[in-house]
Amino acid sequence: MRRSAQLAAIGALMLAMLATLAMGVSSQPGLANAPAPPVAPQASTATATPSAPAAIAGQPRPFVLLVHGWLATSLDMLAIKLRLTRDGFDCDAMDFSYMGVADSIADYAGELAWRVEQENADRRHVAIVAHSMGGLVTRYYLKNLRSTDQVKTVITMATPHHGTFGGMILPPRSTPTSEMLPDSPFLEELNSVSETAPGVDFHAIWTPTDGVVIPAENSIMCGARNYRVSGLGMTHLGLLMSDAVYAIILDVLRGRKPPTTGPQTRDHDEAKKHPLPWLKLRDERQ
Repeated sequence: MRRSAQLAAIGALMLAMLATLAMGVSSQPGLANAPAPPVAPQASTATATPSAPAAIAGQPRPFVLLVHGWLATSLDMLAIKLRLTRDGFDCDAMDFSYMGVADSIADYAGELAWRVEQENADRRHVAIVAHSMGGLVTRYYLKNLRSTDQVKTVITMATPHHGTFGGMILPPRSTPTSEMLPDSPFLEELNSVSETAPGVDFHAIWTPTDGVVIPAENSIMCGARNYRVSGLGMTHLGLLMSDAVYAIILDVLRGRKPPTTGPQTRDHDEAKKHPLPWLKLRDERQ
């Protein structure tokens, strides 16, 4: 009964968000029923031109698996998928059960493990491009569940590697949003010892104007190459349509090393400091 009530509340939240989209804010991807976003124009930087080689000589072209976040579907990743396909990459996108809302991040990591190691067992060089909670799902899989060395590269966008207090704002409180709170036992375990995984090249893209990851610096991943991006439209969902973000993704997948920008480490204690004390008090009274 409790799970049915939770899913019913989640359904009501989804309907409210979709109604908001209908009133004119549907320019951002991020909901299951949102229209498929158009292919964004090719980035103007030299690193993202179609004439560039698909990969550095001697390196295999990776199979790219796109991993969405909380309350989302593969449609969120459609713009990136279309661009990668146009640029010669073989790619596919995950669709988690219940839109990544009802079950634990560990459960969704099990779905990702199956997708990589069973459905794509013949792929020897896999690159995962993950948005938001999808990055935590990917890290949990690589740390606790993987039994192959297929995944060589991980690129996260707006992933709350050190948690987000935004989980206190999103009603109803679901298992994943609780696990994404900065002081959650889930994140304590995930970030213990090392935030990376052996044999995997990690990259983390984040923006100070995220709006969902609070504080935004909690998207910084220790041990990864971090890229801070700023500008008009750089939001939690806006990163999915950004030319600058896609240029970084394309460079990484082609075997290059884009220059890192912004801080490269995040203090774990600093990440747990609540930027909005009134939200913390409200949460404690619930």
